[in-house]
Order: sequence, then structure tokens, then C-alpha cells
Amino acid sequence: MPDAILSAQGLWKSFGGHGYWGRHVRARRPALIDASISLERGKILGVVGESGSGKTTLARCLSLLIRPDRGSVTLDGEDLTGLPIPELRRRRRRIQTVFQDPYASLNPRMRIGEAIGEVLSVHGLVPRRQIPSRVKELLDIVGITPTFGHRYPSDFSGGQRQRICIARALAAEPDVLVADEAVSSLDVSIRAQILNLLLDLRDRLGLSMVFIGHDLFVVGFVADFIAVMLGGQIIEVLPKTTNLTGAVHPYTQELLAAAPTVSESPTDVVQIREAGGVEEPPIVSCPYWQRCPIRSDERCGREYPPLRALTAGHWVASFCELSNGPMPVRHRMRISTEVTKTTFGGANP
Repeated sequence: MPDAILSAQGLWKSFGGHGYWGRHVRARRPALIDASISLERGKILGVVGESGSGKTTLARCLSLLIRPDRGSVTLDGEDLTGLPIPELRRRRRRIQTVFQDPYASLNPRMRIGEAIGEVLSVHGLVPRRQIPSRVKELLDIVGITPTFGHRYPSDFSGGQRQRICIARALAAEPDVLVADEAVSSLDVSIRAQILNLLLDLRDRLGLSMVFIGHDLFVVGFVADFIAVMLGGQIIEVLPKTTNLTGAVHPYTQELLAAAPTVSESPTDVVQIREAGGVEEPPIVSCPYWQRCPIRSDERCGREYPPLRALTAGHWVASFCELSNGPMPVRHRMRISTEVTKTTFGGANP
């Protein structure tokens, strides 16, 4: 894509395989499988999926906090994966990450003004005498009173700490901001404020963003494109124009069906598909094949399905014929007290 500021091609990353002092050596298992993304300048790419689906591994590979085993990460046409460490550090300033836990991201013994000023000093972005004024400007941009720079992280709430982390990321003057579940640990009202702040920063500063989260509708609110991940693989890419109703992969449809809704009928109950007793799939297979209600191709259990284009901007990884209709009812079950007891192995908490 000619206007792509950040792109990744064929990223693979595996963990495990290390043992010491006689301990058992675990087999290496892939956390990221042939992942390819393309982020246009000034756009937001959303990444959504369940825990363990590879979202954070993808974020760390995109920002080169960890190097992928295979594949390439390109920033403005320059491949970063093969650069030596000194060169990589200079380029990596242009890709900044905001993590999920803001308190763990900040040094509790360092004042917030010092934490932000350290970024400016290390990268030599402004003269030393201008650092205090630049820190106040960054705090004002994210909605923190500029005179609070002398305070410690413990003096702020969770939402304020996340704003401080965003200000520290902006201090490096990045081109791409990676928000790795940046609102997952916040209250709903604070979450909305941070989302609006990120959208405002995109418009004011022209930032490109990779926004990672669990909630498909929250990600859909901020993102221009949505990549759905499962088992380390990107299984569907949706443009925002589909309004999430054009999802055809059964896992994406399951995420949409699992979202809580308000019903006027008191007799309605939430329905989910039974997932109990599902074994861990083999390493080489579609990550969803053992739970898939529509699997029909024998390749599902022994090959990775490649991404194929359905329409402009809409990609899906599947061997089967897909539609955006509801999931078959026979693959769902009603939630009851008995099911809850069975799931948690005891009485209700």
C-alpha cells in the first residue's frame, strides 16, 4: 500500500523451548502465525481477540520491543527488523507504546514531570532549558493540569495515570502510537474519555495508531479497520464501513453475539455456544477448527488458512464458504445455574 506508514509482512514469533538445571524443555509454540498488517497514515487499525490470541505479541513485534522469528516490519518504507541495535533505537522512537497498566508503566519514585522530561532529554528533542515548558505543554494536551508536574504517580487516579503515559509517549514525537489495551483496566466513564482523547490526538497531531482491545464494539468505535485474532493468527480484517454487520467468520460472529445487550423482554436470556471439553488444537491447523460450527474442509485441521479478499478492505482466513448470517442454533446453549456450577467446579461465588 503506497500510503502505508507501518506495515508488517509474514510475522512469526514462538516462545518456549528453553530449559535449565535439568528442568523439562518445553516445545516451542507459535504465539504469532504469519501475521501481516498495513497501517495507513493518519488511520487507526484495531486489533481484537480473546486472551492469548497474540494481540500483545503482535504489538511488541510491531514496535520492535521483541524481534520476530520471521517476517519484516517496515516503517515509511524502511525495514526495521534487520537494523543493528543502535540504529534500531533511533528509529524506534517513532513507534511508541501505551500499555494496559499505567501504574506499572511509571516509576513510582519519579515525579511525572521528570518522567516526561527524561524522554525529551534522552532523545535530545528540545534544549535543556526548554524541557519544563515542553512538559507543561504535553500535560495540557492530554488534559492534566500543567502545574501537577511535581507530583508522583500515586497522587493520580488510574485514568489520569493513563493520560500521563500518553503524554510521555507523545514526548518522543512518534509517527505511530500503539495502544495495547490502554483502556481495559479503566472504568467505563473514564474509558470513554481516553477513547475520545486518542481520537482527538489523531486529528490534532496526525498520528497513526494501532489500538488493541478485547471488546469488539469499543475497538470498532475508534478504528478504521479491525483485525480479529485467534490462536496467533489474523482470521478476519473488517473495514469500519461494514459497521461490524458484515463479519463472516464464525469466530467474529461469536464475539458479536457474546456482547451484552439490553432487552425489554424479561424472558430473554443470553445464549452462548458450548465450549466445554474442547481440546487444544494441534500446532498446524485453523485456530478455530475444533469449535467451528461450519467446518467442512478436511484441510481445516492440518493447514493454516490464508487470508483471502472478499471485498475492498475485507479479508478472512477460512477454507469454508462463509456468510454473515447468525450462527446455527444447534451450536448454542442457555446459561443456567447448573452450567455455572459445572463451569467453575463448585457453588456460585
